[in-house]
Amino acid sequence: MDFKTLFRILKDHLADGADSIVFFRDLMAIMTTVPAAEWGTKKDPSVKGRLTDETIRSYTKRGLSKKFAHNIVYRLTPERLAKRIKKMQKTPKLLLVKDILPYEPSVNENNVGEVVADMLVGIIQAAAGIVQPNKLERERHLLQAAELKNKYGEYLLEETENYCHFPGCGRQLTVSQNGKIASAYEVCLIDKNKPATVDNLIALCPKCHATYLLDNSKQAVKPLSEVKKILATHRKNLQLLDEASLEKGLIGVISCIKKLKETDLGDPAYDPKQLREKINPSVYVSLFIAVNNYVTMYFRRLKEIMVSLDKRGEIDFEEIQNQMKSIYRRLNKANKSKMDIYREITEKIHRVTLQDDIYCQIVVSYFIQSCEVFDATAE
Repeated sequence: MDFKTLFRILKDHLADGADSIVFFRDLMAIMTTVPAAEWGTKKDPSVKGRLTDETIRSYTKRGLSKKFAHNIVYRLTPERLAKRIKKMQKTPKLLLVKDILPYEPSVNENNVGEVVADMLVGIIQAAAGIVQPNKLERERHLLQAAELKNKYGEYLLEETENYCHFPGCGRQLTVSQNGKIASAYEVCLIDKNKPATVDNLIALCPKCHATYLLDNSKQAVKPLSEVKKILATHRKNLQLLDEASLEKGLIGVISCIKKLKETDLGDPAYDPKQLREKINPSVYVSLFIAVNNYVTMYFRRLKEIMVSLDKRGEIDFEEIQNQMKSIYRRLNKANKSKMDIYREITEKIHRVTLQDDIYCQIVVSYFIQSCEVFDATAE
């Protein structure tokens, strides 16, 4: 079945009187998942700014373009369409079954939602240039995926920190079912023309894996390769800091920060000295703004907190300063960027204290101002 035919059938049974333009957008909203940051933007296929009415008309008459299909093929949510159909009243649902039956003899009242959703997925994949393999190829793919998961799965799952990092996804790679932890991921080659080494493998959720496995386009390789580089670099940074100790008394420091009220914070007129020499705003504008704001509001109070806790023997202030300086030097020696250094020290504090990132960032910003982190030389 082609898109034109399936769209006409779905419009007859699901549009509730809406015209083709409106129903197309509604269907795309159901069939695709869009990150919150892209809601209402041109990357959101359900909004008017994404596609002109004329373009939509051409899709409903001649089928989806390859470019549009490839833009949504990794964001498909067929289960939502299936659920929508499942909720239909019995009579209209049977009428839908009647229209689908000539194209799929196995369809019935109970499975029509899944059948229709699978049909639409297949149509979109075909339009995107993703072709289903034959039986022999499918068995080979399944065998290879099982072997790669068995050999590299644990390492790659840890590398991803349990999330699918395919652009636009973010699904968890392990799930809890009936009190037991079950894997919800597969391992695949990033560049299918290169060997199955750990640098060319990544863990993805089953949906992204199934689609990417069939996608032989070169344009799909580049973004996933970039993701892999980021994940691999982050893991190396973690290994670099594994042996770096950090005062557990920081939990008490952050607990005090969390109790501060607006009236407790420093004078907004406080000027962080030499901060521009440590973080060049023309290179790291977002980092500079964040650190500048944290230092302006928290530096004086945080210093009072740590000095007080040190006097009471709850932390070793000097030891914390030395530890921060040591961690910074390790990362700096490895030629990490200032953004990477800020992020990795923040995460190190988070792992030790299990406190929210925002409070860990406040602590890192304090040590930037007090010169344990970042040298006072502009880039």
